[in-house]
Amino acid sequence: MKPEWDYEMVLQTRMNIMKGHPVADNYLSLEPDVKTDGHADRLLKIVNHVSRQNISMCWHCWTCSGGCPFSAYMDLLPNQVIRLIQMGQGEDALRCRTIWICVGCHTCSSQCPNSIDVAAIMDALRQLAIRDGVASPEMDIFRFHKYIYGSIERHGRLNKLAAMVQFKVGSGRLFSDLQSGLKMITRGKLELLPQNVADQEELDRIFTHYDRRRRSFDPHE
Repeated sequence: MKPEWDYEMVLQTRMNIMKGHPVADNYLSLEPDVKTDGHADRLLKIVNHVSRQNISMCWHCWTCSGGCPFSAYMDLLPNQVIRLIQMGQGEDALRCRTIWICVGCHTCSSQCPNSIDVAAIMDALRQLAIRDGVASPEMDIFRFHKYIYGSIERHGRLNKLAAMVQFKVGSGRLFSDLQSGLKMITRGKLELLPQNVADQEELDRIFTHYDRRRRSFDPHE
């Protein structure tokens, strides 16, 4: 469920803030007044803990949404996803396409007036969605993340050819982009054999540590 917004009024208020003009006294009431329960507070703490951010600092100026180069492909704008978390509607946030469309370019994070790393919040929501078994509405993007992560976990660095082949097989489009792939191989852009880091034990220790951390997202009391 998308939050109900008075878009025209919010946009006008944002323009007034940017120009230094006075804003309406009811600015804060332009968004739904939702009373959250203990579950909502706990969800907010978990997302804050995983992302290392303070979502409560967001005042919905729309700077992140206005600057996002991929917002046209999202079902919810970035600040709307944050609002869902604030309202305790975590399930809707975890099921939306936006958290998977986000590429982590940090345009939003660099422009936020409250220095909120919005990209880190999107990454945290992806982690929570995977932990809770929420099916991604963008399965190709999910597989892309999965194969790259697996390659780095095995070798310590990305083996592009193996990850690309896995992605093509998983998506059912094995022969798409075949000509481009062959050109990249002949020009040395794709290595046939993976390169492994020297200290495999250290690599295993790092992934074991973060695997344990990923399994328990509860904030420290």
